[in-house]
Amino acid sequence: MRISEQAKQESRARILEKAAELFTGKGFEATTTRDIALAAGLAAGTMFNYFPSKETLAMTMVTEAFRNGTTDFYRRRTGEEDLTEELFLFIASGLRRLRPLRPFLGPVLERSLSPFPRKNVCQEGEAARLNHLEAVQEIIGRHGFTTTPDYVAMTMYWSLYLGILAFWTNDASPNQEETRALIDYSLCVFVQVISGAGTDRGAAHAR
Repeated sequence: MRISEQAKQESRARILEKAAELFTGKGFEATTTRDIALAAGLAAGTMFNYFPSKETLAMTMVTEAFRNGTTDFYRRRTGEEDLTEELFLFIASGLRRLRPLRPFLGPVLERSLSPFPRKNVCQEGEAARLNHLEAVQEIIGRHGFTTTPDYVAMTMYWSLYLGILAFWTNDASPNQEETRALIDYSLCVFVQVISGAGTDRGAAHAR
């Protein structure tokens, strides 16, 4: 029997919902694809028609949060922000949308967004990374910062951003205030470097 498109979308949504509940309750590592399929009322093998792996399933949630965060950012941006303020708003908007996933986010990001070379690249994670960096490049370009080559600036930004995500997932400070301070400091350093300000300060250590 042929399944309607609406039924497919309903099954997909149910899988995502049940997976989030299990990841939060049991933990990402302890939850199996069989657990998710059974909770969603599907045969174990059927789930792979929707998501090829547990990592892809989890990163689908993350990608949706990133997308909604970007939408929030564009809605909240006034155009009066300087580069540091605008990047802060962009990152904070994404974290706000990621908050419901925070209990199980650490191992998901470690597997899917790791900067180290991996045998199997999570395509959903790579797409999320590229979309995020594309938005950052657009922000930087609007402010006219062109001193640093794109690949250098984006590599530096992504390293800082992954550090922020890793810190945020374990930040126990009230309202994650320590994360906010880390974002602020990291972005000030980043903007200083790509603007060419103070570039001679580390010259002695580079020789």
